[in-house]
Amino acid sequence: MKREVVVLLTRAPYGRVHVPEGLRAARGVAAGFDMHDVTVIFTQDGVYGARDAVDREALNMSGHVVDLAEQDGQMVADGAAMAERGVDESEIADDVAVWSDDRVTARIRDADRTLDF
Repeated sequence: MKREVVVLLTRAPYGRVHVPEGLRAARGVAAGFDMHDVTVIFTQDGVYGARDAVDREALNMSGHVVDLAEQDGQMVADGAAMAERGVDESEIADDVAVWSDDRVTARIRDADRTLDF
């Protein structure tokens, strides 16, 4: 039985392992035995990790992102968190959708499981 799983990336990408480890966990959940539906949400300071300017290779993100996409996982940036931090939608990577606060909240609320990194 498929479950909706949300992975919250809440910390800034540099100097920490939370963003790549959160993506690794998301990729693993998406590829697991039951192949869950996974949404990665870049929120709070995690929105900095959704920017196009982030060096994904240096942060060990690229392989996880590719594998997540192959499993139909999606990556989303929290528009409200972006606004609070002065991050413009034009700065966000092409493979990351920008959602409103209401949509992000609804996805988290409706998820069967959430993981916080």
